[in-house]
Formats: sequence, C-alpha cells, structure tokens
Amino acid sequence: MIQRKRLFWQLFPSYVGIIVLALVAVSLLALSSMKSFYHQQTLQDLESLAKVMGLRVGSLMEEGSPPDIDAYCKASSFSSGSRVTVIDREGWVLGDSTRDSASMENHGARPEVVKALEGVTGSSIRFSATLSTNMMYVATPIEQDNVVYGVVRTALPMTALEGEVRSVQRRIAFWGLMTALVAGFISLVVSRKISLPISDMQRSARLFAEGDFSHKLYVPDSLEIGGLAESMNLMAHQLDERIKTTTRQRNEMEAVLSSMAEGVMAVDADFSIISMNAAAHGIFGLVPGEAVGFGVSEAIRNIAFIRFVEKAAGTEEAMDQDIKLWDNRETLLHSRSTPLKGVGEVRLGTLIVFNDVTRMRRLESMRRDFAANASHEMRTPLTCIKGAVETILLEKEKISDSHERFYTIIEKNVDRMSHLIEDLLELSRIEQQQGSLSLTPSQVDGVLETSLLLLAGSAEAREVAIEVTGDKGVLATFDSMLLERAVVNLLDNAIKYSPARSTVTVSVAKVKERVEIRVSDQGCGIPAEHIPRLFERFYRVDGARSRKLGGTGLGLAIVKHVMQLLGGEVRVESTPEKGSTFTLVVPT
Repeated sequence: MIQRKRLFWQLFPSYVGIIVLALVAVSLLALSSMKSFYHQQTLQDLESLAKVMGLRVGSLMEEGSPPDIDAYCKASSFSSGSRVTVIDREGWVLGDSTRDSASMENHGARPEVVKALEGVTGSSIRFSATLSTNMMYVATPIEQDNVVYGVVRTALPMTALEGEVRSVQRRIAFWGLMTALVAGFISLVVSRKISLPISDMQRSARLFAEGDFSHKLYVPDSLEIGGLAESMNLMAHQLDERIKTTTRQRNEMEAVLSSMAEGVMAVDADFSIISMNAAAHGIFGLVPGEAVGFGVSEAIRNIAFIRFVEKAAGTEEAMDQDIKLWDNRETLLHSRSTPLKGVGEVRLGTLIVFNDVTRMRRLESMRRDFAANASHEMRTPLTCIKGAVETILLEKEKISDSHERFYTIIEKNVDRMSHLIEDLLELSRIEQQQGSLSLTPSQVDGVLETSLLLLAGSAEAREVAIEVTGDKGVLATFDSMLLERAVVNLLDNAIKYSPARSTVTVSVAKVKERVEIRVSDQGCGIPAEHIPRLFERFYRVDGARSRKLGGTGLGLAIVKHVMQLLGGEVRVESTPEKGSTFTLVVPT
C-alpha cells in the first residue's frame, strides 16, 4: 500500500531541493569561471611583464653583461612581485630574481622555455623545487631579426591565486547559504499558503460527508483554489437543500404509506423485499421492519402470493389478482402490481399494492345472490299477474273502458318489470361466469349477422337503416353468446335513440392485436358530463325518455361486464345533436 504524505511535505522539500541544486550549480559554475578568469588574467599579466622586460633584457644581452642582467632581474622582481628569469638560447640561466644564476641548472628542457625558444609564448603550472611551491610560468622569446637568442620567463606562486580563490569560495558559500535560507523561508511560506487551504478543504469535505453543511470554506485570493473553495461552498449549499428536500419527501411518503389502509410492498429483481408499510405488515402478521431484506418466499408463506409476485416481475404490464389468505379466517386480498423503475427507466423491481376486499367481495356476492334470487322469485308472481290480465283483456266486452285502461297499464308495467328482471338475471349470470369462461377464436361476422337478424324488425319499425362496413372474416377470441349480447344491446340502443330515416353504421377493423367493433348512430348524442357514469347500473341520461322507450338502465352495464369478461373494453365517443359511437375492443 502506498504511504501517503501531506501536500506540504511534498511541496516544501521539492522547493528546497530545487533551490539547493540551483545554488550549487551556479556556485560551481561561478567558481570555475572565476578560477579560469584569475588564471587567464594572471597569465596575461605575466606575459605582458615578460614582454616589457624582454625589451630591456635584449639590449643588455647585446652588451654581453650577465651581472647587469641578473641585477635587472632582481630589481624588476622587487617592483613587480614576480619571479623573473632570463635564459639564453642554450638554456642557461643568465639572471634570476630569487637565486644565483651561476648555480642554477640548465632550463632548456622546461616546457614553457621550449615553446619560447620556438618563437611563441609558452606557459605552464608545476611544482617549483627551487621555491618548494606550485608556480605559474610564462616565457616569451627575445628576438632580433626574427631570430630567437634568449627567453624572459616570469612566474608567480599559485598560493596567492589559490588564496584568492578560497576567499571567493567562502564568499560564495556564505551568500549561497544566506540565499538558500531566504529561499527556503519563502518556499515554506508558499508551501503553507498552498497546502493550508487544501487542508481546510479536506476538513470541510469531511464535515460535509458527516452531514454538517453549515461550515463555510475560507476563500483564498488564489484564482484556482479560491474558485475551488467557492464551488465547494456552492456544492454544500445545494447538497443541503437537496437532502432537506429528499428528507421532507421521504417523511411525507412514509406518512402517506403508514396512513394507507392498503398494503404496499416493493421487491427488487431478486424478489427481496425493499420496503413494506405498516398495513402490509399487519395483513401478513409480520413485525414492522423484520421482513425488509428477506426474500418474499422467506417472509410470506403463501404460494399464490409468491407466484403472483414472480409473474408480475416477469412482465412490463400492470397486473391484478384476488389472492386468498388463511389465518384463522379466510381473507381475500386484491393485489395489483406495476414495474418499479428508477432513473433512465431502468427497472429496479416490482411494486405491489394489496388490500383486504373480503367484506366487499362478500357484499358483492350477497348482492348478486339477492338480485338473482329476488329476480327469480319475482318472475312467478309477475307471470301470474300477466296471465290474469291477459285473460281479463280477452273479454273486453265484459269490462268497462276505464277498467280496460287500468288493465292495459298493469300489463305494460308487468312487461317492463319482466324485462328488468331478465336483465338483472342476465347481469347476475355474467358476473357469476367471471374466471370460468372458455374463449375460442371465431369470426366476428357470424355474431354481427345474428345480431342484425334479431333487430331487423325493430329497425324496420322505427325506419332506421343498418349499414355494415369494414373488414370481412376477422378473427377474434371471444364467447359468441356474450359478444352477441353486447352487440345486440348497443344496436338496440342505437336504433331506439336514432331519428326516423337515419342510418346506424356497424364497422369492423383490426387494429394491431385487437379487433374493434364500432356502432355509430345519428341520434341526439350524450353530453360530456354524463359519459363517465354511462356504464353504471340504472344510470340514465334522460330518465323520462328512457322509460318511454322501454329501457331498463342495465343495457350498457351488461355490455361493460361482458367486455370485462372477454378481456376487452368498451369506449364511447359522442357529440350532442350529432350522434354517438360505441366501440367494443376484443382481443385477437
């Protein structure tokens, strides 16, 4: 694992290292340049001195006076501070400023002398056995008519030059150290100025992570770091607002879920429970919170419910189903499912809403049984009444006109009640068939032909024409008797509410995986406010007119229940004073 260091200890040593490296490089370059400069300067001074002395020594050599040459060398050395040596063409010393020339060895082999005898200035640095120190020697030729007949050599001990170099070295080292200290202090300040705001941001980010968004970062004057601090402050403010909004929404959602009478459960793709509200825990007899995280099959011991969840997870469409639970008593749950999706419409799982409909289903069963039993029991007395009235009306000559009118009213209302009872029984039979119907693929044309034959007399009596259009031979999945009843009811209503010499149109069309049967009339139409309740039992748009036409108020309710039983739907479009169109949508 890489060991992390603070930014300060990454910046400061780097700055100091760069400064020290730069100072060392500059110092070495300066020392090298200074030493080279002093050497070159000394070399030039010695060469100039030798050339000047060569003018005088040349005349002395012509005069042939070695003692004068030796005296001149000693005098010149005293005034210039340099060692001066005069050497003849053979390499013998004619004069020297520090030694007796007669006792000195031949200098013809000295490097600088060799060069000078060749007619060029020679120089060298070596240890002098005579003076026991390093010396810099410069030798220049003494020429006449381009003929070298002697050499003047000047020399200086290196101790003075080395002392000067050491002095310069000390000064460079001192000022280099001072510069390094000042630069190190500046680096320290700069490093802290860079690292402290970042350290402050780190502390602030840790506070943000802990949920403390009240802390505000100091905004330094640096453009980049200041911009970063402002961005982090803005981020903290926005995060605080969003978290508060999310918390408020979550609390509102939890309040709504906890107050719902319906149970709500969310499961993920692996059928693990994500969430359950209090009602769901109560319905299944679970301790609140203990089922979250467990699989549905682990928390709930009901095969039908588990299969419903598995089936709902495998489809993108909403589903609903009644499920029985057994816990001391039979409980009927009406369960509805819908896909649970997140950002980007990615499916996260399935949402299931269920509520206890045991009492409601029992009441519905009681209502259906009552309607069926009451209707059945009422048929016998009504049949007797109708038979008695018809018998009396067969002997009209024996009854008065007023009595005949009353008997006619009785007969008419008995017929109306008989129709009502038949519709109630039909509706009850349809409701009892729920879930036990066997549907087969058949052609729609046969149902339409039968329906038109049944209503041909009624249409002729009201002078209404029936026109059939659309596709032929269309197949759909339905029960012929039930679909025929729905079509007959819609056609009967269209004929009743259409004016004389108008046309009722029946059309068939296949739309995607559905078959649509449309029944259109040219009647008075239905106001928009009545359409939502149009398929309720006994609901009439115009009660007086419906009773006059013999309607029971159950025809459209029967159509709705038939289509639900067939797995389809019924739709209506209507414009007042222009007519209505009812559409039966049947699955293929």
